Amino acid sequence: MRTFASSASPLAHSPADTEAAADASSHVPAPRALFITCSDSRVVPTLLTGTAPGELHELRTAGHVVPRYRSDAHCGIAATLEFALGTLHIADVILCGHTDCSALRTLQDDPPSSELPLARNWFARAAHRPGPEQRATGTTASRTPEQRHLLAQLHHLRTYPCVTRRLVTRRLRVHAWQYDDRTGRTLGWDATARTFRPLRPALPAATATAAL
Repeated sequence: MRTFASSASPLAHSPADTEAAADASSHVPAPRALFITCSDSRVVPTLLTGTAPGELHELRTAGHVVPRYRSDAHCGIAATLEFALGTLHIADVILCGHTDCSALRTLQDDPPSSELPLARNWFARAAHRPGPEQRATGTTASRTPEQRHLLAQLHHLRTYPCVTRRLVTRRLRVHAWQYDDRTGRTLGWDATARTFRPLRPALPAATATAAL
């Protein structure tokens, strides 16, 4: 912590950046999207999206879990979602998973860790586990466990009344992304084609070389 404290500095380092940061912080926040992702330290929403302070409303949970809607649940995730849509009037929700998720690995511990009862209960209620028919038919074989979990959270997101109302009236768009920790590439869910596709096409060799 001493290192963190001694390295603490303003977000901006040049006079121009300082002025821009001060201007952004002086206005009522008007984020362009709600970014729901894992609390894993390797996932940095502003770096993934190239956004500046004030442009993203972030919601981070272990395993990027979005529990199913329950009217009687006093849940911080539900409250943040409702606040972002109802007060900030955000028009895009990005649900972003990632590869090598340590939170999801806790589901595979056998026997379960006795030191993580709350975490295991949290993940077990929301993580995707393929049923017998899926394992037999291979209907999800082309998707990784992380991708299946991500799509399960996308389904849970759509159970919230504040989300469904805005989807029906076309006031909201929801997106599912998967960030690859190893390559830095991000895939997006194509609901029409029922597959994940790169958000950006691969650069031609000559262009990629020039970019370096």
